[in-house]
Amino acid sequence: MSTPTEASPAGLSHIFLSPDEVAAAIPGVTKNTLAMWRYEGKGPRYRKLGRLVVYALDEVEAWIEEGARDRTGP
Repeated sequence: MSTPTEASPAGLSHIFLSPDEVAAAIPGVTKNTLAMWRYEGKGPRYRKLGRLVVYALDEVEAWIEEGARDRTGP
């Protein structure tokens, strides 16, 4: 996985990860799971650059935090 730095390469405002890097960082998530989530409109936000799919590290982290729960009940 890419290591966050104070300044992103080329002045970009996000650090981008490939689906392989995102899958490696989240236990139990595979590259195929990410592809299915993209198809179903679930999962973290992503971008397509031609045929290339990338995820912004900060948005993946925010998506994970949005799923944080204190309990399983209502």
